[in-house]
Amino acid sequence: MAEVVAAAWAAEEVVSTTAQAGFAAYMIAKPTMPLKATFTQIATSSDDETRLSLARADHTLSIVSNRAYIFGGETAAAKLASNDIHAVTLSSSDKPEPDYSIVPAIPDVEGGRVPAARKKHAACAFNAFVAVYGGVDEGGELIDGGSLIWLYNTAKSTWETLEPSSTAASPTARSGAKLFNHRNNLILYGGHDASGAGLKDVWAFNYAERTWTQRPEAPVSTPNASLADGVLYTVSGSDSMSSDLHYLPLSAQGEQEASWQTVPFPTNPLTPGPRPRIGGGLLHVTTGYGRNYLTYLFGARQAAGAEASSTEKPPTAEEATNEDPQYWSDIWTYQLPSSSPEAKLTTNLSDAIKPAKIKDKIRNALGYDSGGHSWGEAEVQPPTDLAAAAGKVHPGPRGFFGCDVMQDGRSLVVWGGVNAKGEKEGDGWVIKLE
Repeated sequence: MAEVVAAAWAAEEVVSTTAQAGFAAYMIAKPTMPLKATFTQIATSSDDETRLSLARADHTLSIVSNRAYIFGGETAAAKLASNDIHAVTLSSSDKPEPDYSIVPAIPDVEGGRVPAARKKHAACAFNAFVAVYGGVDEGGELIDGGSLIWLYNTAKSTWETLEPSSTAASPTARSGAKLFNHRNNLILYGGHDASGAGLKDVWAFNYAERTWTQRPEAPVSTPNASLADGVLYTVSGSDSMSSDLHYLPLSAQGEQEASWQTVPFPTNPLTPGPRPRIGGGLLHVTTGYGRNYLTYLFGARQAAGAEASSTEKPPTAEEATNEDPQYWSDIWTYQLPSSSPEAKLTTNLSDAIKPAKIKDKIRNALGYDSGGHSWGEAEVQPPTDLAAAAGKVHPGPRGFFGCDVMQDGRSLVVWGGVNAKGEKEGDGWVIKLE
């Protein structure tokens, strides 16, 4: 009897071990792209023809904790949006439905200043603040000085200013720039000067010392920029056959700064990739366990040597038949180098353990493509709740919207923008990538 039991146990071990080995081999060989995208509409609003309308473009959306803060832009009535903050609490386990509020501009101290209404400004989540920089007024004139940063305190719902402590070199006033939080400091890139010329400069603002420091200038001026794991990325292109990815690793203190590197990539039927565009989103997302991507979504078609804008007249039906679409509805992801394994105190297993880098080394050793430094178009999934998706199930082609990444690192929030008809939208979407 003992021999029978032992034999059965041995057989079970062989089957179990074989199954585990097969599953492990499958997981190692399993492609990391394309990612799958699920769309959920979280809110919609119609144009009320006032400066409070959420049907707008050239605005910003910044997520702090579980709230999306919408600021600035131009409404559907071609009016400059007010300087109020529109706050949308995103759905969560304890709040299944988002709530919404409008917060008037109030200074942090009595008699203090508040930011003027603007569009084409830069903004980002900065600890418990929303940092805002630059932009233009209703007449298209640059607003604020180049050294001034506005901070919206989400805990107090008030505004304050952040200015340099010295008159040393600082960035010039601009519109259309990009602003990022980098290790509790700020990184400013590009935009356009008063004459409309594109800017390629990169600046770092040290929050503790209140000083600006210039970093290596980018190879090109482009509105497509993102910051991921301490690396500044930009995407540029002017023809339908190829584009370039540029990147600059940023050191902690700006010492021994690395130089810009450029990686060209094709965009043709044989090697698909994102077509050149502006007015889109370029955001850093992660699917967990150290796997990182740039997500390049939507936007307006950029013809060779031409600048598109949110006020550009859409093509006629005849033009649309003979040309590329004026606005894109696609989502592309670019696989970045995996984060290094690290041990840190967290309740999230995917944050504590980052085996993606280890997996990539195993894949390379076994002859599998790790997928690094390549593009893949995300596969759109059907709505998870068909009953709730009786209306629109996809934002559709659009550009010049506000967007940011949610706390989970893999979900994006998109609000407003200009649709394929040239109309301003007033809806909000969550796009989950996995």
